[in-house]
Order: sequence, then C-alpha cells, then structure tokens
Amino acid sequence: MTRAAALALILLGAALTVTAPAANRRKMPSIDEVEQFVESHFATESNYQPGDIISRSQVRAVLDDLQRQGWKVPRDQELLNLVLDDSDILVRELRTKDGRKFARQISRYPHAYDRIDRLARMPTGKSILWRSIHGAGGYQLLEYLTTAPGGTEMGKMLANTPSGRDFNKPTGRVYTAAGLIQQLRPRYEETWAAVTRAQAKALQLNPNRP
Repeated sequence: MTRAAALALILLGAALTVTAPAANRRKMPSIDEVEQFVESHFATESNYQPGDIISRSQVRAVLDDLQRQGWKVPRDQELLNLVLDDSDILVRELRTKDGRKFARQISRYPHAYDRIDRLARMPTGKSILWRSIHGAGGYQLLEYLTTAPGGTEMGKMLANTPSGRDFNKPTGRVYTAAGLIQQLRPRYEETWAAVTRAQAKALQLNPNRP
C-alpha cells in the first residue's frame, strides 16, 4: 500500500468515527437512528410532550450525545444559535403550567411558534404574550393569525410596522424536536457525502483493497 493510500484510509476512518479514544470510537448511526435518538432524548424530559418548546441547553446536550454515539454534527454552533436560550422570555413563559397548556394548544397550527415569537419581540409583546398564555382562550389569537385569511392580512399590516417586519414569515429558529430533526437531516447528508467522497478517494488510491 502506498503512503497516500494509507493516509486516505486513515482519513476515511476519522470521517466514520468520533474523535475519541480508539476504544470508544463508534461508526456513524443511521439517520433513522439519529431521529429516534432525538425523539427518545426529549421523551425522557420531565413533563415533555412532542411539540413542546425546546431550548439551547437541551439541544447542546443532544449534540454532545450524538457525538458520543458516533456523529459529530457539522456546523453545530450555527445550529445552537437557531435555538432560543433557556433564559429567553418565550422559553420561560411556555414552561409555566399555563404556558405548557398554551403551547400544546397552538402547536397544531402552522408556524404558531414563529408568530408568538415575533409578537413577543414587539414593543408590547411581553404583555401580549402574558395575556395570551394566562388569559382564557389566548390560543385563539394564534389560531386566527395562522389559519384565517383575516389573520394573514393582520400579519401583513404588522409587517409594515417598524417592529413587525416579516411577521408572516418563519423566523428560521428551531422551536421543537421536530424542527431540530429537520435541521439535522441536511447536516447528516453533508457528513455522509464527505464520507462517500473519502471512500471513493481511498478506492482510487488503493483499487486492489477488498
């Protein structure tokens, strides 16, 4: 085996394993295993239900665990920046007793988290957020904003205000475990593409390798 071929095989091994002591290295889990792991991870959280809001510390723990399982998620800091911090008002409010009930009522509506997040950033947003969560029928505001033609028009009007820009558009943030999985899929494909390229390179350098 040539020195170049040996180096390529070493690089391939690095791509398929976590940077860890040799005894602890593992092959990359499949994407199905990654998704199952994420769902199982959050299922162990106290009072958690699918669709509940997640926070940055939780996602950091998921990424650390995935690395221990054999996959170092690329662009991990970029992903973490898409998740609200544990101290964010939306996270804190949606983890109160009333907040969890409210979150589970609105999570059925498309982009409801995006809308309530944008509302919370507006000048009177904290008051709107509090009244929506703790007031009777507060979820109906989000139902209206996300499903009714009049809600879309209201969003357009809010988008024309200084603090309501892009109101009807997704924020791009990750609010739920399902949203996290959506962000992980292309990153997994990115990693697997790199692995495939390394395999092809290794075969070119050592075509007789079984």
